[in-house]
Amino acid sequence: PTPAPDQKQCAPVQEDTDYIGYDLGEPLALDTIDLCCTACSNTRGCVVFVWVMRDVGTCILKSFKGQSSSYPGARASYLIVPTPAPTPSACPVVEKDVDYAGNDIMAVGDRSRYEDCCTDCQNTPGCALYVWSPDSRTCYLKYKKGDKGAARGAVAGFLPVGGSTTPLTAVQSGSFGTFPFPTTAFNYIKGAQWIDQETMQVVKSQVETFVAESLAHDFSHGASAIPIFTLESVLSLDVYINTTSIGECASVTATYKHNFFTYDPTNQYCMVLVNTPDSTLAMMTASGQAMVYPQSLDDPFKSGSVSNVATNDACVAACQAKGNCAGVVYAGKTCTFYQPKASSFGGIAAGWVNKPVVNVDTGAVQYSSMALAALPKAYVKEMVPGIASTKDCAVAASQKKFTLFGYNQKTKVCNFYQPVTSTKALSLVNTPLVPVALSGSFGSDVAVKALAATSASDCYKLCIPSQNNCFGSVFDSAAKSCATYQAGFDAASTLGWVILKTLPDTMSTVNQVDFYITAHQDDHELFMSAPIYNSVKTQSTKSVFVYLSAGDAGQTDGWWRARETGTIEATKTWINLFGLYAPTQRTETVLVKGHNIQKVSVGNVMHYFIRLTEDSFGQVLSNQKRAPIDQPKEFYANSQALKDVVKAIIVAEATKIQKVTASYSKYLDDEGIDHYLHVGAGKMTAELLNADPLFKNCVSHQPYYGYQKWLDAVNMQDMELWAQRAVWANVGVGIMSQYPRNVWSEHSPALGRTYTSTAITKTTPCNF
Repeated sequence: PTPAPDQKQCAPVQEDTDYIGYDLGEPLALDTIDLCCTACSNTRGCVVFVWVMRDVGTCILKSFKGQSSSYPGARASYLIVPTPAPTPSACPVVEKDVDYAGNDIMAVGDRSRYEDCCTDCQNTPGCALYVWSPDSRTCYLKYKKGDKGAARGAVAGFLPVGGSTTPLTAVQSGSFGTFPFPTTAFNYIKGAQWIDQETMQVVKSQVETFVAESLAHDFSHGASAIPIFTLESVLSLDVYINTTSIGECASVTATYKHNFFTYDPTNQYCMVLVNTPDSTLAMMTASGQAMVYPQSLDDPFKSGSVSNVATNDACVAACQAKGNCAGVVYAGKTCTFYQPKASSFGGIAAGWVNKPVVNVDTGAVQYSSMALAALPKAYVKEMVPGIASTKDCAVAASQKKFTLFGYNQKTKVCNFYQPVTSTKALSLVNTPLVPVALSGSFGSDVAVKALAATSASDCYKLCIPSQNNCFGSVFDSAAKSCATYQAGFDAASTLGWVILKTLPDTMSTVNQVDFYITAHQDDHELFMSAPIYNSVKTQSTKSVFVYLSAGDAGQTDGWWRARETGTIEATKTWINLFGLYAPTQRTETVLVKGHNIQKVSVGNVMHYFIRLTEDSFGQVLSNQKRAPIDQPKEFYANSQALKDVVKAIIVAEATKIQKVTASYSKYLDDEGIDHYLHVGAGKMTAELLNADPLFKNCVSHQPYYGYQKWLDAVNMQDMELWAQRAVWANVGVGIMSQYPRNVWSEHSPALGRTYTSTAITKTTPCNF
């Protein structure tokens, strides 16, 4: 039932007066103005009424007090609402005559008072503030502050982030990844979250819906991309499901170049903030060290401030003394503290992580870089002005045979650094197995900590950039002493070092060739990851991936190119894990049976991209003439023409190699169960291998299950399993570098499975 209206009275009657517009429904036939008053009181939204005698008494209800006008015989009045006792505003802080640009969630119109915007903000998940415009009577609801500007008459109000009132526990530290995987150090507070309580409920509910919908489609390629939740874009929040621990959540956050995460261990959700770049926020470690982060935290996470603080060190000490202070900003002698909000959800933790060293491959040079960092001027050997970018500085350093360089984006100056002469072993951060070796050492103005180690390699393992911002280590073999190196902070500078070529980037000896022939770029990573792990880690084994379709899914917006980039990044992850080859990418176009095909090589791994659209690949299998997406004039006449190209690739890559294997998708009795292109690719490959006289007696086959078993029990173990998870994370990084689609959650629930069908083993040596 409709609740009874509040008791209201009507103002004194205004004779011969009408109010223009804003009529509510049809006029009512009422004999007196008192009855008109009662009708307005009982009608939702009625503010003003006009009564006039026409053929009968007529009552006109109105929703707004518009412009008055003279109308003989008309009688007007309006409701007087009893003033309730004032209640504290949920948005106690307001600023007048200001606007905050951007970051809008939505706009709500017809709001005559700015106070009404607070309720709208409360009822909108993720809303942190509003800006009310008096001209349009509109509330602009926002998830965080943008640039502040003057706006006459506008009012901004702020909604505190909701959370439990339970006091936060102390900062704790952790790490993820054991050698030879990279180690990611992180810090966290248990029972806390970087999301307000109401938004957390909505996000978790929507992610649960995503998981259910994805399960209904078996997390398959055949289904179109499902948005993980509708608030993702407006909240600047990414969610990664199936993260097995807070450590993996931290690692995924760092891999995707973010810093702040909330981890839900019950559901294995990793909720990552996508924050604004900044260089003023220092985040605390459990040991009390402050590390400047490249992103900011929003105002709702300010937990207090102290004025008249003499130094930055004193500010950091004040934060450390609190125990549960997560971060601090020191500006103008004021120290502002930050911390996550207490959570009422069980097991939740708020964490922060920073991966300061990133590897870059420009094609011309490979280098590592560390933002917000520089070395003392005493180590500058040469300065070059007028350099446009960090990449150009790295190229210049390589050309002049310098390893260490620094680039200042404000002055456009490129510095080349040189350590002092020394017999010590200096190791700069690269991959866990292979440092960048450099002769010389730095003084106490760069070395920060003495550690115990028995070898240079053990010393190198103690430098964990995410733990203490170190960029290298130095080992004294005579004294058996180790020290890590830490650069100084400089907001405008980037420290870098050229990755010197110490590993081969091509194979000198090939004893075995393993072919993986699939429909899509990521089929081998998802369904055949265990054998690939063992192929790539064997120095004399060549792995050859042949992709029969472009993996375009019918899209023409760059999706297939992004998938190609993703699979190359996956290969580099495997290559770096084993430390046998340099992860140098070599791209060429090869002519195969009249078809120009792109080939990409990384170490002992080769990729061939046929690039038939998915529709065209299916049609070629049905013996229809079709051309690749990138070579529209180079047609495949039928299935045999495509087989001829695959045969030529096998012969070219395995000439004079006696041991050759081929892996493909299981196809027998799987129509309608697996993806139809998986089935088609497997069948075509098996037909070629079984019928061709060059292959049928010597090439061993291994069919692999796809969707049929990819939600069965996890059957991969230890290193193979964790390598696949690291590979899949970097597939996503490669894709995201070119295309705005985060694929981690689309297939991560299926990771950990490699199911084989009946192998076909051949013992006759190949000779072609």
